[in-house]
Amino acid sequence: MKHRIFIAVNLPDEIKRQLLEHKKRWKNLRVRWTKFENIHLTLEFFGLIEYKKLRTVLRVTEKTVVQFQPFNIYLDRIILGPNPVQAKMFWATVVAGKPLLNLKDTLNKNSLEAGIELKNENRGFNPHITLARARGNELKGKQTNINLFRLGFKVESVEVMESRLLPGGARYKTIGSFKLGS
Repeated sequence: MKHRIFIAVNLPDEIKRQLLEHKKRWKNLRVRWTKFENIHLTLEFFGLIEYKKLRTVLRVTEKTVVQFQPFNIYLDRIILGPNPVQAKMFWATVVAGKPLLNLKDTLNKNSLEAGIELKNENRGFNPHITLARARGNELKGKQTNINLFRLGFKVESVEVMESRLLPGGARYKTIGSFKLGS
């Protein structure tokens, strides 16, 4: 059986609440807002992988995160993504400081060394949190640039997550949680 797997930083509940407060600004748009429990920052998306590879992903993640101490990250703005011209989502942008970039690079390096294929290897890392998705051209011509005033939180763990696509939207389940530096 294959599992749809990604590695993420889950956000504290208070940060999620503050991000979802901005829904009010766009209540007339037909967009599907990310469920509270699903708000996260994706570090790596592996796609469908076999159970045997899932065990490898868990080992690689654990091996990687113990090399890092907890660090702070900051959210900067709410923008339209992936680009304003062909916007399909509302994103909260993440200030990509050295600790986050080093964690991502080490995770990628360790994954490749373990024989795990990376789906987004050549795309570059554009850290963001997806807040809502639109269908069709719902966001065409819209603009947003909400300042989050460097809303921040401490990253203390990284999770290996499974995503199940269901008619009512994706449902995420934590497969493994690994504390940084331990």
